[in-house]
Amino acid sequence: MKPALRFLSEPEIQRIHQAALDILERIGMRFPSEEALDLLESHGAACGDRAIVRFPPELVEKAIRCAPRREEVILYGREPKNDVRFGPHDPAIACMTMATHVIDQASGQRRPATTADLKNLTLIADALETIRVNGGLVTPQDVPPQFNDWYTWATCLANTSKHITGGFYGAPCVADAARMAAAVAGGEDQFKSRPFISGWVLTLPPLQIDGQSVEALMEMSRRRIPAMVSSGPIMGVSSPVTIAGTIAQAHAEILGCLVLSQIVNPGTPFVYTSFARGMDMKTMNVTMASPEFSILKGALAQMGRFLGLPVRMPGMLRDSKILDAQAGFETALVGTAAALTADLVDAGQLDSDLLVDYADLVFCDECMGALRRLVRTLEVDERTLAMDVISKVGHGGSYLGHAHTFKNFRHELWQPGIMNHHSWTRWEASGSRDIRDVALTRARDILESHPGYALPPRAQQEIDSILSELGTPQT
Repeated sequence: MKPALRFLSEPEIQRIHQAALDILERIGMRFPSEEALDLLESHGAACGDRAIVRFPPELVEKAIRCAPRREEVILYGREPKNDVRFGPHDPAIACMTMATHVIDQASGQRRPATTADLKNLTLIADALETIRVNGGLVTPQDVPPQFNDWYTWATCLANTSKHITGGFYGAPCVADAARMAAAVAGGEDQFKSRPFISGWVLTLPPLQIDGQSVEALMEMSRRRIPAMVSSGPIMGVSSPVTIAGTIAQAHAEILGCLVLSQIVNPGTPFVYTSFARGMDMKTMNVTMASPEFSILKGALAQMGRFLGLPVRMPGMLRDSKILDAQAGFETALVGTAAALTADLVDAGQLDSDLLVDYADLVFCDECMGALRRLVRTLEVDERTLAMDVISKVGHGGSYLGHAHTFKNFRHELWQPGIMNHHSWTRWEASGSRDIRDVALTRARDILESHPGYALPPRAQQEIDSILSELGTPQT
């Protein structure tokens, strides 16, 4: 049996889903795009003043049926060995995107992220086992800000063979990123058959989505590029202060986007995610690692599973500013809930998803390794009950030298990579190093040993050409 975590009962899931349908039918959602409004109206939605769209429940339910089921979705890797499938529950990390700062490897000081940082972090993520979805962990601050997304895509595409997720600033960015990816794939046909990128689409709570995001969603859907759609309301600010009300509103916003994606191109892959979060009412800062955040991730993951969709939830985007005891607790608090309920767990950022530490990426990978062991099916059979072994060892014996132990310990006992299970004496003799020091050393080792990727000259020329078309000097 697999371990399970449930915040909502089946009747509660049904009630929240019905509440979301009621929100979309009676209150509606704002879509500021003439093309989107025309499409939605032509399929039975009611479009009124201020671009407010009201959705008949049957239109929403039709979209749910139309979207590919969880087990049908594949997030392709640039290399087939890195394809991500959603069969039996086996959680893994997806790199979060768009942090603006890093902790410098040498000085330990916080500074703006650069293109070199993005390249290094993408290479590290490419080498780490539990990271299945790579992406723009940082947004380079040394490129023209209006074209951040373009430069982020160019850097990521050149430095990983895994699936990549990132942001798209409107339809033109989707088109250009697809052109870059096609060049890397060896041609447009090759990319269309295995689109190895996906895009973030963020709603604008309460009950809105901005025009650029609408256009990006439609362009992604036309090209059958998987959409990872998130609603991120803040409890008591852009959604009700109650958890149930926030879940209902977030669910409604995601459903509204699902309808549009399936109208544009039925069968477009759609991944359910949400950044619904709370706020510290004393500091007026949002929290990405509170108990409420953990509850919201688990409960919203249940809503995504209820729809039959792949689910991605943030689980390791700690409020802590550095990799310390607070960060460790926050990783466990939210990461465990996310790993037990979601297929992909966003990770790799601190300071409420604004900051990246090279060491933390390695730390998150290690934590996910342990969490994957936690959520694995508990097998109860002849081999695991080991009755014959118990009989042979008998009273007061030792299992240490038995063949059964030798045969099974690697499967049964998780082995850490950077966490320390040694005695105090041995730890002290090896330098008394803390977890960040060990993780940072591992990150540096990866950068020294990872061969990186050399794009074919024609692919690199195409990417450079697309960047040059933006009308600003390359950085």
